[in-house]
Amino acid sequence: MLKTSKILLIFILLNFCSCDKLDTRELIVKNSSDKIIYSILSENDSMNDSGFYYEYQDDFNESKREDYDAPFVFEEIMSGKMIANSDRPRYWNNYFQRLEDKKARLFIVEKDSVDKYGWKTIFANNIYSKKYFITLDKLDSLNWQIEYKGDN
Repeated sequence: MLKTSKILLIFILLNFCSCDKLDTRELIVKNSSDKIIYSILSENDSMNDSGFYYEYQDDFNESKREDYDAPFVFEEIMSGKMIANSDRPRYWNNYFQRLEDKKARLFIVEKDSVDKYGWKTIFANNIYSKKYFITLDKLDSLNWQIEYKGDN
């Protein structure tokens, strides 16, 4: 009985130790502009590859009302504030390893553009104010913080 308990304990410890550690790094977006902005992380030059787009792409179905805006969960980043990007991957190393050029794109969309065009047009035409190319090394050197300065 004691031998079985030891084997079970060793088995549990080995399985526990082999689990991936939670990646707690967060991409922080700092808004130093005078506008309200949104940040969208994508694997390539199209915002349509962002995680949120895939979640809501059916909302852009042409059979729906033309003026319908999908209920995106992008958080507004007010002027002078900073916030963790909402659509971060679970494991950053794995995320960057699978990217063809090992660079993610961080798109900044100003709220004025969303108010003017709506999310459907923004995604259909890839409308954004700024696009950052980011790598793991770049994020490390920036202490995981990207600053958007806008036009000022």
